[in-house]
Amino acid sequence: MSSAHFILLGLIGLCPVIVTVDGPLLPYLVPFLLAAGLILVSVKLPAREAQHLSEVVSRPYVLGAAIPAVLMIIQILPLPFLANPVWTSVSPGFRNGIIGSISVDVGATAIALVNYLSAVGMLLLTAAVAINRNRAESILIGTTAAVVFIAFACLLQDLFLRDLFGINILAHREQVLDITCLGLTLSAACGLLVFERHETRGAHNVQAKRKYLLSSVACLTGFVICASTIAVTRSGSLTFSSGSGLLTFVAIAAIRRWALGRLGAAAIGMTAAVIAIALVTVAASDPDPRFAFVKKDATTIELSQRILNDAPFFGYGAGNFSALVPIYQSTTAGPRNTESVTAAAKLSVEMGKAMLWFAVMAASLAVFHLLRGAARRGRDSFYAAAAGACLVTLMIQAFITATLSGTGIVLLSTTIFGLGLTQSKSRIVS
Repeated sequence: MSSAHFILLGLIGLCPVIVTVDGPLLPYLVPFLLAAGLILVSVKLPAREAQHLSEVVSRPYVLGAAIPAVLMIIQILPLPFLANPVWTSVSPGFRNGIIGSISVDVGATAIALVNYLSAVGMLLLTAAVAINRNRAESILIGTTAAVVFIAFACLLQDLFLRDLFGINILAHREQVLDITCLGLTLSAACGLLVFERHETRGAHNVQAKRKYLLSSVACLTGFVICASTIAVTRSGSLTFSSGSGLLTFVAIAAIRRWALGRLGAAAIGMTAAVIAIALVTVAASDPDPRFAFVKKDATTIELSQRILNDAPFFGYGAGNFSALVPIYQSTTAGPRNTESVTAAAKLSVEMGKAMLWFAVMAASLAVFHLLRGAARRGRDSFYAAAAGACLVTLMIQAFITATLSGTGIVLLSTTIFGLGLTQSKSRIVS
């Protein structure tokens, strides 16, 4: 398992490069590295760890993960009775024409399918490697370090490089901000890891205290870097999404630390319900909740809204939003590489409106499962709590930004989810 562990850490370390360097080569290396890691896991995974993996990756998760893949395959297949007849008249406007499938660009949907399967593979690889407690610890620390490094690069650019020297070191800044929002929760999780390890060790000599102090300072530094990066953006939406995840993590930690039990959980649940009602109220005031929490120019929002209004039940095909923009965009509407306003709107256009709400429901159930697992664990609860809290942040981010499908954020978020999933249930070691 050491080789698979090394590959996983290498993929995590590749994420800062992916969001910094603009080019297709690095993201396309990911499936090959993942395939190598999964092959090693399948060959070397011990029987007891394989049994634990089959227990945590239960049937509901398998079925939920299979639905988007099956839909993308259906979108690729030549099924003229499901294709939108309108596209026949505008077929010359597309690079590869229309072949009678749901997808208006089969190649883009095929690439999206590969990327989705890579995300599932990253989740499975992490879940398998992180069964071991020591490996789980290194994965959490490595993921947090990658996120903090990305946040520091963004902070450095925003404060100094861009204004003083005109240098832009980030190719995907919006994706970087999405990643940074996860940094608050991950830094807090690492801080709790350091505290619990120090608390459970019997020896508290000078060397142990020095190590505890240095580790605590490192966690605090990472937290401050991520918080400063978000503060510099002066975005209330980013502050809200990252703060929601952090407060979720703190709430679970408080329930366990002070043994609040069902009463404390009920109180925190009531607070979460009030916040959810407030969000729903704000969303209801907008004609479309997928655009309720974004502040962009009217032209960009109107373009995404028109494409969304015309989207059929099965969508236009995963990865096809950029192919639709030239058809809907007028010559004076702005740059031709306009992206969707939010990830929620993009998912509705590409995969169908029903898929968005299926994804929201599935993510909500996953959050509940992770947080319940964290509350039930005797120790190491911070893994599942951090995964559930990060998932809360990502759900909110889906209605704020459009970059959640980027390679870097997908690799890091699936790593966090796989880590929390496999550690949401204790494993008896004999």
